Amino acid sequence: MAQQEISVLGIKVRDITVTETAELIEKFVSERNKSHLIVTLGTEMVMASQKDSSLKELINNASLVCADGAGVVWGAKKAGLKIREKAAGVEILEEVVKRSSESKLKIFLLGAKPGTAEKAKENLKNKYPNCNIVGTFHGYFKEDLEAIEIIKKAKPDVIFTALGFPKQEKWYLSHAQELDIPVGMGVGGSFDVLSGNIARAPMWMRKLSLEWLYRLIKEPSRLGRMMSIPKFIFAVLFSKHDKKK
Repeated sequence: MAQQEISVLGIKVRDITVTETAELIEKFVSERNKSHLIVTLGTEMVMASQKDSSLKELINNASLVCADGAGVVWGAKKAGLKIREKAAGVEILEEVVKRSSESKLKIFLLGAKPGTAEKAKENLKNKYPNCNIVGTFHGYFKEDLEAIEIIKKAKPDVIFTALGFPKQEKWYLSHAQELDIPVGMGVGGSFDVLSGNIARAPMWMRKLSLEWLYRLIKEPSRLGRMMSIPKFIFAVLFSKHDKKK
């Protein structure tokens, strides 16, 4: 199916599934003609971009922006494009890892607290024994050189960065050419989920688009960040929508 794209509050987002995203990542790696940033878009990122034009430019210049959140899916629908499925960063990561048994894509996990990325790798290896995760490194390094040396030795095709938005996206863009990594994608707290440090919402809550509520119950400190949701809804309702591309 042809993938369509629409603008939500001036931010582009594409109707693309998790499987299609994994396939596109493999295509980007096979072409190896440029550095491809993939952004998994949430409402908090959209609202941050309304106040910072450099963030808006960063997102809109990405090779792919997919909807990671019920709010963005809803916003796209209001703008005139029905998103077939939410493409969460953690699910895209796991799909790419699963497919790496056959695709042979070399994957690197960068970010989170010391030990978290390594535990995520261990759990993924247990689930997909032949997956091709070639290295991990925590996100608490003081100097970039520390991480760069380890990544250079691993020579990954895809790097998943869990450093928080927008640091994770900016870090990839700053070092992609030096490290010769065709694809980079920021994945926020995905390593915490994959390592078992944080549980994901039950499937029934995900299907009802209530994952945000589950996370708020588990992490009340996220309340301030969650305020981006009503602000986003209000902004979308009173915005002029762009047409589909």
